[in-house]
Amino acid sequence: MKSQHRFQQVVVLGSGVMGSQIAAHCVNAGFRVRLLDLKSDDPEDPDRLAREGIEKLGKMKPSPFSLPEMAEWIEPGNFDDHLEWTAEADWVCEAVVERIDIKQDLLSRVEKHWSEGTIVTTNTSGLPIGSIAENCSKEFRRHFLGTHFFNPPRYMKLLELIPTDDTDPEIVSSMHELCEKYLGKGVIYCNDTPNFIANRIGVFSMASILPWYFNGEFTPEEIDLLTGTLTGYSKAATFRTADMVGLDVLAHVADNIYPEIPDDERREVFQLPDQFSKMVEKGWLGKKSGQGFYKKVKTADGNQYLSLDSETMEYSPQKSVDFESVGEVKKKYTSPAERLRDLAGREEKLGRFLWSIHCDLLLYSAARIPEITRSVEAVDRAMKWGFNWQLGPFERWDAIGVADSVERMEREGRNIPDSVKRMLDAGRERFYEEGTVWDLAGEKAVKISPPARGAVTVGILASTDENRQITADDHSALYDMGDDVALFEFRTPRQTLGMKLMENLDQACRKVEQEFGAMVIGHDQENFSYGANLTEALQAIERGDRETLDRAVHQFQSVVTGLRYQPYPVVAAAAGMAFGGAVELMLHCDRVVAHHELYCGLVELGVGLIPGGGGTKEMLLRAMGSLSDDDQADPMPHIREVFKTIGMAAVSDGAQTARKLNFLREADPIVMHRDLLLAAARDEAKGMAERGYRPPAEPKIRLTGQEGYALLRSMIYNLKEGSFISPYDAVLADKVAHILTGGVLSEPQEVTESWVLKLEREAIFELLDEERTQKRMAHMLKTGKPLRN
Repeated sequence: MKSQHRFQQVVVLGSGVMGSQIAAHCVNAGFRVRLLDLKSDDPEDPDRLAREGIEKLGKMKPSPFSLPEMAEWIEPGNFDDHLEWTAEADWVCEAVVERIDIKQDLLSRVEKHWSEGTIVTTNTSGLPIGSIAENCSKEFRRHFLGTHFFNPPRYMKLLELIPTDDTDPEIVSSMHELCEKYLGKGVIYCNDTPNFIANRIGVFSMASILPWYFNGEFTPEEIDLLTGTLTGYSKAATFRTADMVGLDVLAHVADNIYPEIPDDERREVFQLPDQFSKMVEKGWLGKKSGQGFYKKVKTADGNQYLSLDSETMEYSPQKSVDFESVGEVKKKYTSPAERLRDLAGREEKLGRFLWSIHCDLLLYSAARIPEITRSVEAVDRAMKWGFNWQLGPFERWDAIGVADSVERMEREGRNIPDSVKRMLDAGRERFYEEGTVWDLAGEKAVKISPPARGAVTVGILASTDENRQITADDHSALYDMGDDVALFEFRTPRQTLGMKLMENLDQACRKVEQEFGAMVIGHDQENFSYGANLTEALQAIERGDRETLDRAVHQFQSVVTGLRYQPYPVVAAAAGMAFGGAVELMLHCDRVVAHHELYCGLVELGVGLIPGGGGTKEMLLRAMGSLSDDDQADPMPHIREVFKTIGMAAVSDGAQTARKLNFLREADPIVMHRDLLLAAARDEAKGMAERGYRPPAEPKIRLTGQEGYALLRSMIYNLKEGSFISPYDAVLADKVAHILTGGVLSEPQEVTESWVLKLEREAIFELLDEERTQKRMAHMLKTGKPLRN
C-alpha cells in the first residue's frame, strides 16, 4: 500500500462546481493535480470541458485559489484519453454528476487502470456509498470510501468521511490525515445513511421552520433574526442560508431523502410546503437566480432589499424587526446560549416559536443516534463546521436545560428518546460537562476528543484534566503548553489590544523569561485581533487626557517592538482577521505560524492614523532587506511598494498573499487546519529554542532622505489630483512618506531603529490631535466602515 506520507498526486474526476473547486483546494495544499472530464467533441480541443472548468475557477468570488497563478498548476484531461493517469495517483476523487449509474460506470472504468494503494473516493451529498462501488472488486472496495466536501471546499471546514463495510481501516486513517492535516478539513465520520449527518439534521431543521413562515406567523426578517447569531445559529440564519444554498438544492435534497427513510418518525417534515415548491417552479432559486426569499433591486437611490410576503407571494421592502424581548436579552446576556435559554422559555409568540423548533431539532438529533453516527460530538461539530452554527444541537439542549426541557416536553406529549431518559436517570443533566461528553449510544461519559489529531487549543489547556492556566484576568491569560513553551491568550472583545492587555503581555514576557524557553501568542477565537482599542483612545481624547494617550502610545510601541529582543523565541499563531496593531505585533515576532485563511493588513490610515507600533519601520526594514549588498542598488522601487501597501490599506485574501505583501516571511509556516495552528506554533517555538535561539542586535536602517521624500510626495499629489484619495488621505500618506524616507534628512544615510520609531510616535501624537482623525475613529466605531474625509 502507498504510504500516507507520500501523498503527492491527486486526480479529480469531474470538472463541475464541486470537482473543480476540490482540485483548486488540492493545489492550495501543494499537491500535483489533474482534472478530468468528458472528452470534448472538438478534435482540436479534446480537454475543453476540464479546461473550461479551470477557467471558471478564476472568475469565482471569493477565489478558490490561494494565488491566481495556481490555476496554471492544474493539468486538464479527459476520461477517454487520460484515465490511465489514475494509476499514478495517490488519491482519485470522483466528483461527477449525482447519478449512481454514472458514478458506477466511471468507477468500473477507473478500476481497469487502478494500482493497489491508490485511494479512491466518491464525493456525494447523499447517494449510498456502498452501492456506488458494488460492481468493483473486493480489493478495489477495500481502498474505496465516501468524501462529502461542503461548498465552497476552500472555505467550508466540514468534510464528512463515509467508510463502507469493505473499507480498510488503515485506508480510512490515511484519508483522515490527508483531509485533516493537508486540506485543513474538520473530519467527521458518518454512517452510510441518507444525506449523512449535516444535511440530514440541517435540512430537517430548515424544513421544520418553513411552515412558520408560509403560515404567515413570521416574516423572513423576523425568523432570520431569531435563528441567527442571536441564538447561536449562523450569520446567514435560515432564509439567507436557503437563498445562498439554492432553493432547488434544498428541494432536491428533501425529495431524495424522503423515499430513503421509510422508518424515520419525522419523515413527513421533509415534504416541503407547496408554496416552496411553487417558488422553485417559478425559478425563484435564491442568490443564483436573483430572487428567493429575498431580492435585491436597483433604484435611483441605490440598491434596495426586498423580502417575499408569504400571503401575496410578492416582494416588498424589508422591514426592521423590533422585538422588545430581543432588546432585553441583548442587553442582559453576551452569549448566544444564555439568550437562547431566556427567549425559548418565554410564553410570548417568539418564545413559543423558538421552543417548538428546538423541540423538533433536539429530539430528532437524539433519535438519529446511533443511526447516522454514534457520536453526540459528531452531530454538533457537523452542524458547526458544515452550517456555521455557533452551537450544535446538543450544545443547544444544554443551554436550554436538559432536565427542565424534558419535563416540559413530556407534559406536552412529545416522545423523548429512551437514551436521553436513561442519561437523566444516571444522574447526568448535561451532554457536556467537565471535559466529557455523554455517549448516548454507549450510555456513558467519554472524554471530549480534540477537534483534530494532535490539536492544542486553549479549551484543552484550560480543561479540568490539563489545568495548565498560570495567570488570567478578563484581558488575557498565560498557559503552559508543555515542551517548555508558554501561550499568551487575548481575551478582550474582538481581541483588541488595549492598555491592560499590553501591560499583561509585558508582564508575561518577564515571567516567560524566568520559567520557559519560548512563547506563543495566540488563542482559539476566529480572528487574531482587530488591532488597537480605538474606544479606549477616543475616550481619552474626549477627556482631554493627553497623559494617558502618551503612555498608551509609548507602551504599545515598547511592548510590541520589544518582542523581537526577548531572550527567547516569540511565535505568533495568526488566523482570520488581523488588522493594524495586530499586524505590527506579528511583524515583530520571530516567527508567524499562519493559518491558510489569514486576512491581514496595516489599515491604520482608515481611522486617521499611521502604523505607529513599529509597523512602518518593520515594513521598511523588510523592503530594504530585499536589496542586494550593492550600495548602488536603488531602494525606491521597494520603498514605493511599502508606501502603496500602507497607503492603500492593502489586506491579504489569505496567507499566501500576506507573504507577497511582506506581512509574512518565506520562513513563516502556513498551516491548513485552524485547530492545528497552536500545536504548529508550539513546535516552531520549541524548535527555535532547541537550536540555540539568540535575539538579534538592533538594526541600522538606510533612509533616502529628502530625495526619496520628494518622489513619494509626487505620487501623493498625482493620486489626490486624480481623485484616487481624499484630501485627508493625502495628509496621512505624507506622514507615512516622511517616516519611510526620513524626510528631514538632507541626504541618504543610515539611522537606528529607535530613530525611525521616534518618527512614528511624533506622527501618531500629531494625528491624535487632529479633528479629522477623531471623526474617522468615531465613524469606524459606530459603523465599522472607514470615513473618507
